[in-house]
Amino acid sequence: MKLILRLLILVPLLGAPAARAYAVPASPGADAVKCAAEEMQVFYYYLNAVMDPALKQRKSSCGGTLTMPDWLEKIKPAMLEKKVWKDPEEGDLSEAVLWQTPVSILYEFASNTQKTLQPEDGGAGALPAKLEARYDDMRLRFIMSVDRIERAKLEGSFEGRGKGMLSTMNMIMQRMDGVTDALETGDKEGYGKEAAATLTLSRDLFAQLFEASRGGEVSKYTPKARLVPGYRGVSLPVPGHQTLFLKSGDRVDMLVTFDASMASGVKETVTATMLQNVLVIRVTKPEAPGDSGVVQLLCNPNEAQYAALSLAQGKTINFIRRAPGDFAMRPMEIASFRKLVK
Repeated sequence: MKLILRLLILVPLLGAPAARAYAVPASPGADAVKCAAEEMQVFYYYLNAVMDPALKQRKSSCGGTLTMPDWLEKIKPAMLEKKVWKDPEEGDLSEAVLWQTPVSILYEFASNTQKTLQPEDGGAGALPAKLEARYDDMRLRFIMSVDRIERAKLEGSFEGRGKGMLSTMNMIMQRMDGVTDALETGDKEGYGKEAAATLTLSRDLFAQLFEASRGGEVSKYTPKARLVPGYRGVSLPVPGHQTLFLKSGDRVDMLVTFDASMASGVKETVTATMLQNVLVIRVTKPEAPGDSGVVQLLCNPNEAQYAALSLAQGKTINFIRRAPGDFAMRPMEIASFRKLVK
């Protein structure tokens, strides 16, 4: 999925130099939503190539005066210049852009959450359940944006503050899982609690710009593997031994062995890699040795068709587990014994 940097429109209200810690309310409040949105907006523009000079020092509607850190102003040109990621659709992306992406998604999260507030609190009174697809989409894009930062090895960004920021983003992923879980089950209280925690952590992310590096190891969270809009859950029966070392969240390649008709008219048994880098969302292990298990994959509609065709036409299906962090797609030739004995 292409990660889109959404254009943020600067409003007169600017974010506050957030305190180090916040009490997490039981549900999103008008002030928490407003301040989180403003702070994410300012964070985004701090990293922008073109920035309104008024942002460098201005009174905040959330209290106090907001002053852009001198160290950030000093290192920003290098962050804009340094290309750290090559995207097939977006081209070469800078260090600054990679950090802007999750920040813009958190702004979007706050803006959508504001819609669930009552009109007297500046909202539209929208039911959170009506925004479930949007929250699912934001969650997925946020996961992808954080993964991209981690794979680009940007823990040292922001003069070492990158580690603490990544830890906070991992905690945000956990809370976003909570938001979408609550919406899926109709848990209004759970939604309010998790949405409020997401906003609190967003403000904490901003606060780290105004404090020393927190250091330490990055606190990691593995997002739940689940169905998301636009994708399909494809369940495939496999021999029980293939499920022993698979778990939800793993990424696998799917190899299919089948009889192919060759140009000579002779049938030959071959193995082809039909799918690469697909996410396992559920594994059902057999109750007894020798029984079959079931592996459910997260596939786009095109991949789902090939998975179904493989099940119908293939002799065997094998799932090959990938190492954590290996997402590469590679051209693979079809394997046959004939090629080995040439």
